[in-house]
Amino acid sequence: MTRSSLLLGYEPRCAVYPRKSGRRKVYYLSYYLPNGKRILRFCHEKKSLANRLKFLKEEELLQGVFDDMDLEKLGDYRTGHFNQRRLGTVEAVGIYLNTTAENRNPSSQYNDERKLNMLFSQMEQSGREFIDQISALDVQLLINQHSKRGLSEATLKHYHKGMSKVFKWLSEDMELVDMKNPLKKVKIPKKLGIVRDRIPTKAEMASLHEAAVEGAVKHNSPIVEIFRFISMTGARLGEVLHMEWEDFDEKNGVWSIRSKPQCPTVDGLGWKPKWDKWRQVPLFDDAIELLQSMPRHKKVYGRIRVRDENKEIIRYETHSANFVFPKKVASKKDGIIEYFRVNYIRDGWKTLKNLAGVEDLQLKDFRTFFNHLLKTKYNFTSKEAGAYIGNNKVVNEFHYSPYHEPTIREKMRKLPLKEAMGGS
Repeated sequence: MTRSSLLLGYEPRCAVYPRKSGRRKVYYLSYYLPNGKRILRFCHEKKSLANRLKFLKEEELLQGVFDDMDLEKLGDYRTGHFNQRRLGTVEAVGIYLNTTAENRNPSSQYNDERKLNMLFSQMEQSGREFIDQISALDVQLLINQHSKRGLSEATLKHYHKGMSKVFKWLSEDMELVDMKNPLKKVKIPKKLGIVRDRIPTKAEMASLHEAAVEGAVKHNSPIVEIFRFISMTGARLGEVLHMEWEDFDEKNGVWSIRSKPQCPTVDGLGWKPKWDKWRQVPLFDDAIELLQSMPRHKKVYGRIRVRDENKEIIRYETHSANFVFPKKVASKKDGIIEYFRVNYIRDGWKTLKNLAGVEDLQLKDFRTFFNHLLKTKYNFTSKEAGAYIGNNKVVNEFHYSPYHEPTIREKMRKLPLKEAMGGS
């Protein structure tokens, strides 16, 4: 702590505000410094302790005691200068990422850091040294530049949303900069749309299933079993890779997709489904038979990457798990076989597609394909199909309902047009 002379006329007032952090409520402390700068900082998870800390902070401010965060915000004010320190472009993004980190899991934090540092570094390199120099035109030119590189409309929207969050937090939520959010005026170039309208044909499915036999893919990753299970469930890849045997009720044939605090992921303990939405999936008999045919290994592990403050990997931690689809790893020293969580399936999936002679097909296309089967072959409503694969009705209708010409033709042949129009 650093002691500073108390300025006459300064009457500190602290307040405690609740905020949501995921599904829990935490409390933030709000107060103003002698230079008029507002501070909003995390205080405590319990309201009673947050209020006690509020009174302690008021007493410190009254005595002219400021901590490192206060001194940084006071800036030149302490030496008699009243110029507001401007935030550098990349510096501002760093403050945003560090302050809001508790709202993201480690993987999301890492991805957001890569994306936002890339985008705002490009802004800084174009001459926008300070965050308040960035205009709507600057952002529009940056978006257009990435569009010309061939990025999809969905990726451009992802960039737009990420940058918009930064400006909103800096200008509206924290009031760290005096500027309007320039992203409000930025337009995303229209392309083919944000929905990928690709599902495998019957011939492609036949080729893939013919290629997907045991031992066909010479790869440690169990891509054959993963492909078959995804094609039978429409599940997300992350849901399948983190599936454990205790999630599967063999007696009732039901798979529970739920939050698991002790499940090891790439970046730490704790896995949860998208939107933290728990659901139960009654499996088709084919999927149940696949699971029943698979071996249950006694020892399976998940390896966690541990990073330093610069996000560099410094070591790995190994935790026990019970994964359904682990990869086989042979020790280089003694040849002992062990089983670990699968992190990536890129190489195995590429090999399987090459064997089947299939191109331009992604594993996530089987979500669309399975949704299509549920609605056209089993008469599921959009709400029912969405609940099965883990989407709400609107998202399922918009993103996972392709215009499939063979199906359209089949429907058209059911009734002659003249009859439908009331003619003879």
